[in-house]
Amino acid sequence: MFDNIPTFPLDRPALRPLELLPARTKEQTVILVRDPMGLIEGAAVLPADPLLLLFLEMADGRTSPEEMSTKAGQMTGQIIPAHVFTEMASQLDEALLLQTERFAEALREKYRSWMESPTRPFRAFSADGGDRLAMLKALGDEFRRHRMSSISPPERLDLPAGSVRGILSPHIDYNRGGEAYAWAYQALKDHGTGARRFIVIGTCHRPTQSLFVATSKDYETPIGTVPADKELLNELIELSGLDLLDEEYAHADEHAVEMQATYLRHVFRDEDISIVPILAGSVEELLGEDDLKPDQIDEVRKFTGALQKILDKYGDDVAIVGGVDFSHCGPQFGDPEPVDDTRKKIIERNDREHLDAIETGDPMQFFESFRERQNDQRVCSIGPMYCVMEALRGRAKGRVLHYQQAVTPDNNTLVSFASVAFVKDGVEERPKARIILARS
Repeated sequence: MFDNIPTFPLDRPALRPLELLPARTKEQTVILVRDPMGLIEGAAVLPADPLLLLFLEMADGRTSPEEMSTKAGQMTGQIIPAHVFTEMASQLDEALLLQTERFAEALREKYRSWMESPTRPFRAFSADGGDRLAMLKALGDEFRRHRMSSISPPERLDLPAGSVRGILSPHIDYNRGGEAYAWAYQALKDHGTGARRFIVIGTCHRPTQSLFVATSKDYETPIGTVPADKELLNELIELSGLDLLDEEYAHADEHAVEMQATYLRHVFRDEDISIVPILAGSVEELLGEDDLKPDQIDEVRKFTGALQKILDKYGDDVAIVGGVDFSHCGPQFGDPEPVDDTRKKIIERNDREHLDAIETGDPMQFFESFRERQNDQRVCSIGPMYCVMEALRGRAKGRVLHYQQAVTPDNNTLVSFASVAFVKDGVEERPKARIILARS
């Protein structure tokens, strides 16, 4: 893989595929750079300099710095020397933002490191200065906080015992979404069917050729490794007829499954658990096609059909977990204005429509709830949520436990998420014991 990456020399610079998002700080407007290939940790920040914006627009692999100078002069009426664009190309290449041989070699090296690793290393958590004990303490404090705030779950949820066959949990960072994780995983731990094998379907944020990508590597977490259930994975591959391992490198930097693996390890502690780690891509492009639905896509039908067969075969011994978020709004995600109180209420109202559709148990109704507005709130996890619902259709129905919005102080970024438990049909809460006092 990555042996034949097309590259361009610096005298014909080309911007590589990246997500460029305008954002505002207190001092200035900037450009956030997100890397779907995972070479850049987190998000890089570029100044919204007019000349830099011109460079990014012209960096197509065909235009030289001299030609950029001429075009920029025509557009601005100013004389801009070619060496300005040459220097920009050099700096952006050092930052691995251009599609050069430097970038290609860095990507190949990362892929080699991934293939040589026996496990999928954890990425979402780091030890500052190599102090692993400090990291573990901070993570332990974080887990405790999830149970102690005003929006934390109560000691007991209003769910039947032994009823929960699956959950939807956020994949946002624990700092913003920790309480929502606690709601979902308390439902799974305290009200679950007793399953210790979990099919985990997380959102894939990077482009892949396949809609569904698995890995057979065990997932490392800061608090212990969660083994990949290779037997169950191989069965899923055989039943679906899909090559789910073809692009497993996508797991190297995606956090959606890692956040679930870590929380599973946390709530089940030293118990013998395993996961089938799967990343699911987007199906929202189907919204732009009249009457086109996920069940008309052969790959989706094969995958969800295989999930159904596995859940029916193993019953209560296997549960399903979706690592999903909902809306992404505000200037950081391309909206023109910050998110005020009125906008927050509209976002919640629209999110609630999708959550209501989840509670119907009808995955197609859930998908169609996005059709009218064409997913204008940028819900990133329609595909994974649809697949979890389809796998559990007729087997368990969603019950919304918790909804939350995380908003930055400047209102430039809003991300919403929810906790959902899928409860088996026909399971009733056990009658409460009563003490009858005999009269004398």
